[in-house]
Amino acid sequence: MKRSDTETRRKSETVHGARSRFAWHSEGSEESLSNSTDRQDQRGILRCAQNDMLGGFSASTQAEHKSPSSRSRFLHSAFCFLISALFSLCLSASAFNFASATALAADPSLDTLIKEGHWKRARPLAEQQYAAHPNDAHAAYQLSQVKEAFGDLDGALPLAEKAVSLDGSNADYHYQLAGVCGEKADAASFFQKAGWAKRFKAEADKAAALDPKNVDTRFALIEYYLQAPRLMGGDKSKAREMANQIAKADAGEGYVAELRLARENHDTATQAAVCGRALAAAIENYDALVSLASYCNLDPPQTFGAPEQVARRALKIDPDRAFGYATLARFYGRAGRLTDLDALLAEAEKNVADDLMPYYAAGNGLLAGNKDLPRAERYFRKYLGAVPEGEEPDLATAHWRLGLVLEKEGRKPEAIAEIETAVKMRPSLREAKKDLDRLK
Repeated sequence: MKRSDTETRRKSETVHGARSRFAWHSEGSEESLSNSTDRQDQRGILRCAQNDMLGGFSASTQAEHKSPSSRSRFLHSAFCFLISALFSLCLSASAFNFASATALAADPSLDTLIKEGHWKRARPLAEQQYAAHPNDAHAAYQLSQVKEAFGDLDGALPLAEKAVSLDGSNADYHYQLAGVCGEKADAASFFQKAGWAKRFKAEADKAAALDPKNVDTRFALIEYYLQAPRLMGGDKSKAREMANQIAKADAGEGYVAELRLARENHDTATQAAVCGRALAAAIENYDALVSLASYCNLDPPQTFGAPEQVARRALKIDPDRAFGYATLARFYGRAGRLTDLDALLAEAEKNVADDLMPYYAAGNGLLAGNKDLPRAERYFRKYLGAVPEGEEPDLATAHWRLGLVLEKEGRKPEAIAEIETAVKMRPSLREAKKDLDRLK
């Protein structure tokens, strides 16, 4: 399970990795993005908070931040939590071989591209690596991550299975397989979901046992324990145990896990206290900071801390990743800080020109805050003019969001046309269907 992108998020809950885990997805009855993409991070991942940031705001419900991975969480069924978990684990195969029986060394460039969510840049490299080394576990693992990021679960599954069969001692490979199984569960028929969920849990448990410091796996298991029925192993005490293990492995991520649990319990006092401690801590983890910024960027009347301050810390650590800009863009858009938003989007486009997610997030912020709707329309149209990055909202989701903006502008026929396009492109986009029925 990866942390999950819809504004319901984590996201998936949702990040990449599970980080995507908590921050990419939802506002109201948001749809999980990642999937990243809707994948996250996908990284993943969202993350719930990220899901919250990037996900959808449904005019039919007007209820925002239902809860994501964060990842999430905008879970539409007992198993949706599986999608929320977004992925951010990544290791890459290198270009050189010591011997036919020797494993490939990691390729730093490909490894970095995957870790930072530059899936479009990573895709050709991963394809070349696997074509040159089809029996290398790491090459299969890398290409599986890329395929999953772009929603090709049928392509990602056999590659993840191959990586595990070639090297069953690698926790990352088991986590990748778990994540794909989680997403397959969400897409499966009612009678098939349980089988995929069971498989997810088995692989996630193996990953956790192999690597006590594997944070993403533990975020995924938190979602499982919180969302699964008790008959399938749902257990809030085990979710707390996972959160404690995360805190031991990484203090910054520990705050994110604690916020996830507090959010699940609707405990606003604890959320405020944790955000305060996190803001005062010396956190140098980009993913944790982005997730924390998303959590602290909850909608009024609750505002836990300073999302702008935390997001800026993330951008200082790595100005070449889109999620920090996206988190801040949504914040500025919702608050109507248009001068700051213009400067931020110019900075984002300069540093991450091939990823327009900050524009999508800004459009969502303006839509949620009912601010400058013509500007929100421009942002969504700009996003629709390019190929989306992996693990980020797909074009169908963007058409839906644009339709909601047009509806608020009083352009009902155009709104219906956009949402019809969204449903045709992705019939599984449930919230778009609801809005379409409402408008007709």
